[in-house]
Amino acid sequence: MIDMHRKVAKDIVHKGHDDDVLIYDAHHLLPAWLPAAIVQRANLDPMDLEIVNQAYRLDSERLVLRSLPTIIDLQELEQADLSDCLPELLTNYEKTTDHLILSGIWVLESTEAKLARLPGCGNGLSLDQRRQVHDVLKNLDGCPQQGLLYFTLFNDTANYFFYRKHHEHVPGLMLIEAARQAMYAQFYEHSGYARGEVSISIVDLLSSFPRYTESSFQVDVLVGDYEGMAQPRARKVDKRARFFQRGELVADIRLHGEVIKMPVFKRMRNINIDPACWFRPLKGIRHEVLVRLDSGRHLSARLELLSMAGLQVQCDSPLEASERGHVYLYLENEGMISLPLQSLHASDATKAGTLKLHLAELDSPLRFKWREVLKQFAYFSHEETAPVPAPVLGQPLWMTFDQASAMPEQRKEA
Repeated sequence: MIDMHRKVAKDIVHKGHDDDVLIYDAHHLLPAWLPAAIVQRANLDPMDLEIVNQAYRLDSERLVLRSLPTIIDLQELEQADLSDCLPELLTNYEKTTDHLILSGIWVLESTEAKLARLPGCGNGLSLDQRRQVHDVLKNLDGCPQQGLLYFTLFNDTANYFFYRKHHEHVPGLMLIEAARQAMYAQFYEHSGYARGEVSISIVDLLSSFPRYTESSFQVDVLVGDYEGMAQPRARKVDKRARFFQRGELVADIRLHGEVIKMPVFKRMRNINIDPACWFRPLKGIRHEVLVRLDSGRHLSARLELLSMAGLQVQCDSPLEASERGHVYLYLENEGMISLPLQSLHASDATKAGTLKLHLAELDSPLRFKWREVLKQFAYFSHEETAPVPAPVLGQPLWMTFDQASAMPEQRKEA
């Protein structure tokens, strides 16, 4: 198990519980090299300069990571049994007759780990060192910036993504969710948007799984923008998450999405729920409810059904006459919600003790809140909802969108 403080904060990845966070140990990919003049011009204080010098060596007019060779002899590559890595190396090294020369700036940490087998290569940096170096370099004018973030997958076989089954590999859906979380974390780090200001709506999700991901080995995730670094406060995203295990690519996930401001996002998800539709409480809502009548009488009941117009409860206390009052329900993580009652009466159903609670007219904020309760905490019940003619557009009654919040118009507004 890992220390919880190493995990990415749950609100950054839009989760409500720490157990739902699948990534930890966030850090940036460091540039393989940078012009020495950038550091010379910066006039760093001695401590920051020492941090840079511990990570980089001077090589002609460049500062090169101590763990990376500037020149690789092809014969040494073969002797280290790394010939199969040549295609991978050619993305950042130029090939001459008998050796490779470092040219690219963004050498993957998995590649760096393989090159450590060559003679003369320095030890790789620790996680804390990488973070310290990045904190210094990000403030230097002209220093290469790509916004590439590494995470480690919290590969917990007890997680619900393993479906209470002994898997020998990580399920693909778990990798997709980890990619989504890593993309959100990278987005808030570099987009210029504050947490809670926007939401990302997925338009397209492309996934490739060239290898199985073993459940018993570490998995590293590298996330960034697909082409270069996105402009600040961009309205569209194109993110890529690559998963590496034991130096090999095991999954590659690309997401196209739209950045939508939260007020617009809420309007887009604002559906009309017909009062004739009944729902069963599913989760997050306590089944025990309290009814307080205007006469001063209190009834304890068990929640069975909910609708925009009322509730159905099971109550052992006899009801002598219908009267007004309030019903109180408890919502997980939100507390108590109080709804005004117009009337209540015993149901005509054969089930004894069944009461129908008819809601009084709700003001706009409370109506919105109650609709959110039905959307988040309940599930449509076909048995209790009488069949009605389908809406004009042909959608099911319970999925009819408010015309003021139709998707195409709202996306234009976003």
